[in-house]
Amino acid sequence: MMLTEREQDTLNFIKSYISLNQKAPRLVDIGEALEIKAMAHISRLLTALEDKGHIERSRANRGISLLHQTQTITTDAEPGLPLLGRIAAGVPIEAVADEETIDINAMLAGNDHFVLKVEGQSMQDIGIMDQDWVVIKSAQSARNLEIVAVMINGWETTLKRIQYIDEETTRLIPENSELDSIDYHPDQLTIQGILVGQFRRY
Repeated sequence: MMLTEREQDTLNFIKSYISLNQKAPRLVDIGEALEIKAMAHISRLLTALEDKGHIERSRANRGISLLHQTQTITTDAEPGLPLLGRIAAGVPIEAVADEETIDINAMLAGNDHFVLKVEGQSMQDIGIMDQDWVVIKSAQSARNLEIVAVMINGWETTLKRIQYIDEETTRLIPENSELDSIDYHPDQLTIQGILVGQFRRY
């Protein structure tokens, strides 16, 4: 069954929270993330996700578990979106209609991928804006200067470019000219994954 936009936002948050924290969120966590104050509203969203086969709930604290379902969709059309050519963002180019499709799901999906919603402007200089969605590939390490989802001191997760200064210093670099980089001891940081994609709804 199709999900509403709010239900999809809720499911995406639950998936990302579990991936990052290895435990399910509380109702208050969901409410804070989605800016919902009424617990009854959150409960209705969870009931809808349960009825549609995406989660299972119990009476236990944090009693939300994800259900992994394989759905088969029959269609005469090719999967993905049609690739119709290129568009200029600088010098004009000739429009070309290519007979190809782009499978967005195959490009960005996977058991080791999850989605996070961006809050704040710390990465705006490279086009990652507040309220964008970013796709993260789960990883415990990253190459120098990759953009990562990283947990600081075991509780705060942020999206930053990582730079290894020396054995005692790892720097997290924002992509915002008005913000400063911050240095940490490597023991303070836990890499959760690497940025592999981004999308935005208009």
